[in-house]
Amino acid sequence: MPEFEPPPFDPHRFFKGGHLQTLAATREVSAEMLCPIQHVVSVSDGDSIVLHEDCPVDWEPGKQSILLVHGLSGCHTAPYMLRLAERFLKSGSRVFRMDMRGCGAARSLTRNLAHAGRSDDLVSAMDVIAERSVGGPMLAIGVSLGAGQLLRAVGRIGLGESAQPDWFPRLERIAVIAPPLDLLRCSENMQRWRLRPYNYYFIRALLGSVPPGVKARADYPACLVGGRPKTLWELDERITAPLSGFRDAADYYRQSSASRFARFNPVPTLVLAAADDPIVPVGCFVDDPELWPLSTQLLITPTGGHMGFVDRRRRCWIDDAMLSWFEAE
Repeated sequence: MPEFEPPPFDPHRFFKGGHLQTLAATREVSAEMLCPIQHVVSVSDGDSIVLHEDCPVDWEPGKQSILLVHGLSGCHTAPYMLRLAERFLKSGSRVFRMDMRGCGAARSLTRNLAHAGRSDDLVSAMDVIAERSVGGPMLAIGVSLGAGQLLRAVGRIGLGESAQPDWFPRLERIAVIAPPLDLLRCSENMQRWRLRPYNYYFIRALLGSVPPGVKARADYPACLVGGRPKTLWELDERITAPLSGFRDAADYYRQSSASRFARFNPVPTLVLAAADDPIVPVGCFVDDPELWPLSTQLLITPTGGHMGFVDRRRRCWIDDAMLSWFEAE
């Protein structure tokens, strides 16, 4: 595969460093051209996820379709999901934005939590997209937690741990942005005192959006004994792991990390991250020289934070980078 050359990234001079870059990209955006159709998709344990489909008026069978998968505490209306959906819709792609279990429009359709190991849910989403795209090429972009799920899904298929779907040869390219490859390492990183504000933000968002079906479970109240968790590790130890069938947080991290499967990924893949990402340590991407197969291209920018990449025009450079990657020969 020829080496991918992204468009130049000229960071905004007022948003210096990973923290400011991360915060700068959270501003709300409008998406007036999006008018999606919803598809409820059944997944394991009686739960459902939701796909939000936008189709160009001139789309024909054989043209490409793309799946967008959000990150932790996000949904189909996250700013990056709206921006990417509009950009790819304008370029002629059929776009599907996914709501994970308990997120967005899927909030009332589950009795279980979304987590990093739910890669089979992406496969179920792609099953529906494959049927609706009528033989055309398929693409996918995962962001943060969704990026880890996407890498885990294709890696498990490449390894043979998951059965290869009929549509898999049609999956021409994927891209993953800031995936939390090593969940243990990311969780330990988040326990540093200067990152406690991120813990507070995520814990507040996650506990405030627990699906009604999860709250109704008999084992849920016991998870809250002892008060609100103070770190993501504690949240995973007391809530995510026991409610999702893992022994503890360490077992959850070991089984669900995408780093276990990344080297088996046969799909042409762009991995995009920033060296100053405050949430995912850059060492996750570069410390293991055998982590990435020849099918994968790793792109680390000096700055950009976690899903920031705000350029001098106050636009998110990743939008241009994604379009360039999928248009590359």
